[in-house]
Amino acid sequence: MAIEIKIIETETEFRTLKPIWQQLITTSQTSSPFLTFEWISEWWATYHNRLKKPELKIIVLADSNQRLAILPLFVHQKKLTSTSKFKVLQFMGTEFESSDYLDIIAPETQKALYLQQIFSSPIFLKLLKSVDVLDLPNITDDASLLTSKKMIEQIIGKRSYLYRTKTCPYIELPQTVDAFLQNLSRNLRSNLRRTQNKFNKNGFTIEVIDNEKELDQAIRRLFELHGMRFAAKQANTKFVFEKRGVFHQRIAKIFLRNRWLQLYQIKDQRTVIGSLYCYKFGESMMYMQGGFDPSYHKFALGNLIILRAITDAIEMKYKIFDFMRGNEAYKARWATHYRYLNELIFPITLKAKLYYFYRDMIYRTKQIVKTVLKSKGNQS
Repeated sequence: MAIEIKIIETETEFRTLKPIWQQLITTSQTSSPFLTFEWISEWWATYHNRLKKPELKIIVLADSNQRLAILPLFVHQKKLTSTSKFKVLQFMGTEFESSDYLDIIAPETQKALYLQQIFSSPIFLKLLKSVDVLDLPNITDDASLLTSKKMIEQIIGKRSYLYRTKTCPYIELPQTVDAFLQNLSRNLRSNLRRTQNKFNKNGFTIEVIDNEKELDQAIRRLFELHGMRFAAKQANTKFVFEKRGVFHQRIAKIFLRNRWLQLYQIKDQRTVIGSLYCYKFGESMMYMQGGFDPSYHKFALGNLIILRAITDAIEMKYKIFDFMRGNEAYKARWATHYRYLNELIFPITLKAKLYYFYRDMIYRTKQIVKTVLKSKGNQS
């Protein structure tokens, strides 16, 4: 059966993909909400005007009967040095927002074959010749794009660079809450009991937002609390309402309608003093972002709201509670497993090859220095 590969380049064509895209997400059992049409189309609508010379380049592979795979890419101009601008082909959703666990959208058993057909196609090879670099961030160790790296290198005749970029802690959930609690350390169980007693004594409550009309204010308060928490630590954050708030207000409404949203608030009477922003997708509940009023620090609100979310996830029969990117100490207290995000880069043009060659040399030199210093520190 003849295979056709097409590049979607207009917003009209993009919109017409919606039912096909949604069906493919379901049939392929894709586990990342960041590959859904809902997330990617809203990302494009919100952010494409902030990009330099953006172009849609969504790859669709189909036979005469149906669409079989989608690789959601776009091109934009990126300033990687003070003097050089690069034309970059990369995953949609990977500027401004943290879109993780990315890959080709296709049935698991067919992904490698479809990638081979896409990368071998004249239309895709022509696209590669029009850009400086193909940049594929936020892919896991078992993503098909990563396991197919050598094959892709051979097809396009280009060397790649691979970097591990983020750690993602998660919990494999047992079937019951009691079993989960028994697996916690004795110290953590004791701390949770004390915290729960303080919480109850002060009359605090935890609520789940399920009314779309309340979402705009709830998301704004999440950003406020997140900012307060980072200000108290004298740390910077990229999760700023002025830059990203509108997108999350919009996507929260869409996800709520699809039953993919779980947004918690802790209240002291009528005042929201804590918030936890989660997504529910596939077999996972995902910790997207949190925020807490630092003046309530002694109540350890984060631990209680995380426990509530994990308890709900178990009762809803999810198999994973995913803390997402970031290996902060509070996540490590709960996590039982870890997975990793990687960035896979294929420089295409000479200037890109030179830039990434020297960047890689600097990176590897720094890694060697760190290893030597760590070794000396262990010996002393």
